[in-house]
Amino acid sequence: MSRLWFWWALLGVWVTGSVAIHLFYIKRIRFSAELVLPPVRIVDGAQLRLRLPGSLFHQGESSLRPLGNRSALDTLADYLKRNPRRLLIVTGYHTPTESSQTLAANLGAVRARAVQDYLLDAGVPDEQLQVRGEVAESFPVVRDSTSALSFAFAPIRIDADWLARHQVYVDLFHPLQLYFPTGSTEYIHTPDNDRFAHEAVAYLRIHPRERLRITGHTDSVGTVAGNLRLSRARAVAVRDQLVKQGVPSRRFAVVAMGDKNPIAPNALPEGREANRRVTLVVDQR
Repeated sequence: MSRLWFWWALLGVWVTGSVAIHLFYIKRIRFSAELVLPPVRIVDGAQLRLRLPGSLFHQGESSLRPLGNRSALDTLADYLKRNPRRLLIVTGYHTPTESSQTLAANLGAVRARAVQDYLLDAGVPDEQLQVRGEVAESFPVVRDSTSALSFAFAPIRIDADWLARHQVYVDLFHPLQLYFPTGSTEYIHTPDNDRFAHEAVAYLRIHPRERLRITGHTDSVGTVAGNLRLSRARAVAVRDQLVKQGVPSRRFAVVAMGDKNPIAPNALPEGREANRRVTLVVDQR
């Protein structure tokens, strides 16, 4: 009788072990084998490494799925605002099958613009964002969700237009730079430097003892004498525009510096762009 109980007990252990193996191993292996969308990586060298969840869009749709209160896109927005010379390129993808199921001419581009709108709402300047859409013959879809995005970065080229747009008007007593195309005496107008000019004219009319100092500069390309003439021509051109608004020329101090006072290395193209400038500031007496 005792031997019979032994065999029954052994059988029970075997059955229990088999069930445990089935529940804890075979089921787990099958579960882990289910497809999971890989995260979308956002990498800018060693400076930035982020991951977005792979399930960003429903198949055939362009609206971003909810990302939570603080997502990787918010961190990305902070990074771009801290690095205004970095350009983010967002590429959205769609399949030919999806195209036949939507009215959007380029579903991939619409998906990329959804990210662009998110970042714009977070305060990222439009000039730091570039979007495009591409057709992909296929990409992973799990439970009607897909990522359909990729991210890349590039440097923003610094030219006179970029420099002019980034000059911020503070007041008449903080120097403001006007920027010029190569060889030109016509400066690039922006809302900030137009405001400076408007307020300078109004200020000089009611403060007869004050003067506006206009200092012309050039890059180092050309001769010293030629650059001196060009810097003076730029300063005079700015003065003449202000005189036309009703302020006598004696209220302006025109200074020509040529290439003597660079604010950036002339060995670099963007440095030369920065040095082609006229500085405006009111001299208080």
